[in-house]
Amino acid sequence: MADSHGTDSGVTGMKKYLHIIIKGGLVIFLAAYLTVLYTSDSARNVPIESIAQSMEQDSSITSLNQENRTDLKHYYQTDDRSIDGYFFYKAASPMAVEEICIMKARDNTQAATLLESANSHLSSQKQVFEGYGTDQMALLNNAVVGKKGNYVYYMCGADAQNWRSAFLSLI
Repeated sequence: MADSHGTDSGVTGMKKYLHIIIKGGLVIFLAAYLTVLYTSDSARNVPIESIAQSMEQDSSITSLNQENRTDLKHYYQTDDRSIDGYFFYKAASPMAVEEICIMKARDNTQAATLLESANSHLSSQKQVFEGYGTDQMALLNNAVVGKKGNYVYYMCGADAQNWRSAFLSLI
């Protein structure tokens, strides 16, 4: 009887030890997961002027019109005085959809709001060209809209993916 009791005690101790190992492993996994999750959206704090200087080396961007604060307000419902800067070029023709806009928010909450504005702008562009602008719709369907850190970007054009890569390499 004592042997049986001693064995039960050993099994119980082993189960407790195994539970501690499993819980410890889960805690380590959770910590690693959260670290990756929080750092995946981080970006270096690069002044918008530096980003503009680098992005303006691309002639496919500078062939577009540089837009001003009124245009930013019109297309993105954003006042340039409330953000940390922007870079905005758009095709001159209202029948063209080529556009690049990078906005630097002051914080993550503002960046989320700017992202909503950028997505809303893309949706409205699709509504305008749906049904008759097949070339424009192809570009709009391949447009890239996203957020990285406090930066929000909207890029639409044949080179949108290249613009995105170039921009993300800067931050």
